[in-house]
Formats: sequence, structure tokens, C-alpha cells
Amino acid sequence: MEKKRYKTHREMKGLLRFSKETISAFGMALIFIVYVVQAFRIPSGSMEDSLLIGDQLLGLKFVYGAPVVPFTHLKFPGVKDPRPGEVVIFKTPGNNGRAYIKRCVAGPGQIIEIRDRTLMVNGKKMVLPPHGKHIMNGHQGFDGIEHFAPYRIPSSGDTIRCRKLSIRDALFFKHIVHQEHPRSEVSLRLILTDDGDVANDRKLLLGLKGLLTLDEVAEFTRLDTIDNWVVLQQVAQQVLLSLEIDRSGVDLFAEVLLEGEPVGTYVVKNDNYFMLGDNRDNSLDSRYWGVVNRSFVKAQALMIYFSMDPQVPLWNLARKIRWNRFGKLIRSWERVAG
Repeated sequence: MEKKRYKTHREMKGLLRFSKETISAFGMALIFIVYVVQAFRIPSGSMEDSLLIGDQLLGLKFVYGAPVVPFTHLKFPGVKDPRPGEVVIFKTPGNNGRAYIKRCVAGPGQIIEIRDRTLMVNGKKMVLPPHGKHIMNGHQGFDGIEHFAPYRIPSSGDTIRCRKLSIRDALFFKHIVHQEHPRSEVSLRLILTDDGDVANDRKLLLGLKGLLTLDEVAEFTRLDTIDNWVVLQQVAQQVLLSLEIDRSGVDLFAEVLLEGEPVGTYVVKNDNYFMLGDNRDNSLDSRYWGVVNRSFVKAQALMIYFSMDPQVPLWNLARKIRWNRFGKLIRSWERVAG
């Protein structure tokens, strides 16, 4: 009887030790995932041919500052800030809130411009990364941006005057405000002005999923879920047409509302960064939805730990796995032409 009790005690002791070791290992893994690294899988061709669809990589969170509490924007101090040329994992400033990966090409205070598909930073031509490219098919159904008017990337402490913003600048500003106030309601409003007054006393809230036909646009006034300023501008012009008013002398502007109140002057809290895909004609990036706030930066891409070619069938596993990409470091690239 005593021997049986001893055996039961020993089994319980072994089970307790196993449970402690399992919980300890799980806890260490959880800490490692939350504060040290982030795994990311490349889902699209926006970074080709630097990163390929099916690449699986690791990013270092602590470099830019790991979250104090998981799934929040409050962070510990990082080792450094993102630098132009680095490949960065971040949360998109738009509505889907997904993690994206792009190359940081410019930082706070710098002026970015695109002329004939050539990236310009502070007036200097920048060279594409070694595996970057332009393709001829445009941008996944959207108009590719060959020319991007100069835009100064806001820095922490900058004051933005928010009256009569262009559609592009209003959407970019809306996303900055949203990133700095993630729990607040931030919306965009289209304003038609005639000699400084609101035309026909009409103010239309912008927002809708997708591009509508002219007849459909006439039935909607909320259009503030569009994250692409090129599409938003097209929709805004359709709204203007659908109003059937005399458009001579009428200007189209936009303003940002925070908790339903128009923002007149805004002081930027955090630095911001301009992100581009290396596959410049096939990437939804900062050219379309604006800059990434420091609070939304998640990790610096470090290395590829695994890769599978989605075009190769699973039965041909030896060819499906891209063996030559294992352990490949993801390098920075920032070069001035000439």
C-alpha cells in the first residue's frame, strides 16, 4: 500500500515538474515573440525581387521598440529609429490594419517627390535597390504614379495648418491623426467652396469601400473608408459631377475631423516615414495612403528563414522549397544616383 502511495507521489511530482517546464518554455517563447522577434510571410509581389512571394522572414522588434503591452501602441525605447534604406514591418495606417513590409525611403523632415518614375529625396535622385524594378502593367488596376508632387514628411513637433487641404494631403493627414489617436473617430470631409463659401451649403462626408459608378455615387455621402488618394480623388470628382451644379468658380477641398470636430491646427506628436515597395509599379504604399507614424512601426526585417514557391505543386517538394534563400539577410539600400 505504501509502495503504491510512493509511486503515485512520484508520478505527481514528475507531472508537476513537466508542467512547470512546459509553462516556463511557453512563457519564454511568448516573451520572445512579443518583445524580440516577429515572423512575417510575404503575401504579394510588392517587394520583388528583393523579397519573393512565399518568403518567410524574421523581424527584430526591440530594434525600433517592443510594445510595453501586447497589441498596444505604447512602446519601450528602441535601439534606433527607422533609417532610409531599411526594410520595415509596420501596421498600415488605413482601415485594414494589417502588417505590411516595405522599404523606408525617407524620414521626418525630408521632401519626397517622383519625377518620371524616379524617386527624389531632398532634390536628389535615388537609385532603385539591386533587385527593385518597374513593370509595364501598372498598379494592380489603379493608375500607377509616375509623377508625385513634392511632399514634406512631418516630424515630431511640426504644426500642420489644416484649412483647404488637397485630397492627397487631407488623406495623408487623416492617417497621421488616426495613427496618433487610434481609439478616436477620425474622418474626412469633402468641401465644395465658391468664392470662399461652401457651395450650395453642401458638405459631404467622404468614405465608401471601392470605386462607384456615377449613379451609385449620387446615392452616397459617406466615403471615408477609401485609403487610396488616387481613387478618392476620382470618387470626389464623380460626387462633384453628380451634384449637377454650376462648377465654374467651385473648388474642391477636404478637411479632417477628430471626434466630429474639424481640425484647424495640429501639432504632430511622432516622427513619420515614407515607405515604398521595391516593385514600384505593383505596390500599395506611401504614395497612395501616406506616411507611417513612428507609433505604427513594428520591426526591422532581418533574415529569411524559410521560403516556398507558390507556383510549384506541393508534391514536388524538393523544387517547391527555395533552398538558396534560407538564412538570406535582408539588407538596407540607399544610394544617390550619379
